[in-house]
Amino acid sequence: MRKKLLTALFCSVLFITKSHSQALQTFHDFWGITILGDTISFSQWAGKKLLVVNTASYCGYTPQFDDLQALDSTYGAYNFEVIGFPCNDFGHQDPGDDSTINNFCTGIYGVQFQMMSKVFIAVPDTAECYKWLQWQSLNGVADAQVTWNFHKFCIDEAGGWVAHHPSQTLPFDTAIVNWILNTPPVATGIKNDSNADYFTLLKNPTDNGFTIEANLKNAESITVDVIGYNGNLVSSKGFNLNAGINYIEPDAVLTKGVYFIKVNGQNFNRVLKAIKL
Repeated sequence: MRKKLLTALFCSVLFITKSHSQALQTFHDFWGITILGDTISFSQWAGKKLLVVNTASYCGYTPQFDDLQALDSTYGAYNFEVIGFPCNDFGHQDPGDDSTINNFCTGIYGVQFQMMSKVFIAVPDTAECYKWLQWQSLNGVADAQVTWNFHKFCIDEAGGWVAHHPSQTLPFDTAIVNWILNTPPVATGIKNDSNADYFTLLKNPTDNGFTIEANLKNAESITVDVIGYNGNLVSSKGFNLNAGINYIEPDAVLTKGVYFIKVNGQNFNRVLKAIKL
């Protein structure tokens, strides 16, 4: 088997493929209290991807509230939400009560995404959902200790633990946006199994094209069809995987919207959702 890399230029198309994780419990098994005092079940987010962030009002990373709100607004249409958990454990940088924190978040940063009541994370009475987020024995995927404010966890539509990102990772980091748009694991820095067939789109977001990586054991060539959201065929191109790097142009100028990238090879078929911004 050999690995083949195909780079394709295609008029600002973005892409997504689904990632999935299995867990002993799911995020949806927990409940919590909102910053306004309402008790909610996390199962209300079933079917949505979530970025769970521990926040603080007086931290060097506090300006990330702006991008977190923008991320929530930009990708809400793709079944995505941000959830904030205020915490005073790291540097004592969120000392206020829930009312003070809420007034700060809404008044200074215009936060509209769901903020929860302040929680403990780094002490023995850690909130149950944060035990799950940090301990592999509970989430079934990985240990991920929170060491500072604005640590980010990615939760999938089924409530499964997917990934975590440290404080310095910005909300619009390519790895997070790729994941929101269902980009395959390779785009977030996790290598594919070298013995498995895969076809992924690596560059996201982009203004001038996308990069395709293909590792197909039983195919020397593939056909890539671009299909509009209405089902109409926009473009169809064939690629010889032995040819290495190829640049292609679309048969038609794409407008903003949702497309589907259908890949056909010998014993291989895949459809990826693509967004042109």
